[in-house]
Amino acid sequence: MAKRLIIGVFIFLALGMFNMPCYANNTVNRPSDEIRRVETGGYFFEIIEPERSIITTDKNALVSFRASRDTDICIEVYHNSSIEKDKEKYILLYDPIDITVGALQRGWASVDLKLGLNKIQFMIKYKNGSEDSIERIINVMDAKEIKQLLQDVVNKPTLSRWQR
Repeated sequence: MAKRLIIGVFIFLALGMFNMPCYANNTVNRPSDEIRRVETGGYFFEIIEPERSIITTDKNALVSFRASRDTDICIEVYHNSSIEKDKEKYILLYDPIDITVGALQRGWASVDLKLGLNKIQFMIKYKNGSEDSIERIINVMDAKEIKQLLQDVVNKPTLSRWQR
């Protein structure tokens, strides 16, 4: 029993010592998080990074994807400008990024984000003319905010977790 306790404390301390730049955001369940690969008439589009909506401290994000050859991808980055916490009002941060996928069937782009909620929208136009759209929400927070968020989750009573 004492051995398990010591191992558990050691793991807890080891995890606390590492600085993790990115955290999964499981608090918001969006339908777009479930979409990783879209196939339409023999053509495909797959987001490699970010796999799902996340919380991060990094204001620069690298988005990468795989798609069929000659697929046109338009990436638009939006920022939530709403003052109220419960409402979302997204504005376009800068001009869209247009990419045509080549023979390697891979693409990537670096996007600049602002503090708060950011939405990255992928608009896909396949060679056969069909279109799809996928979005990812990235919440950029200060390290202090993320630490407080994690402490709030840890300090919640167990009973309230089961009631949800």
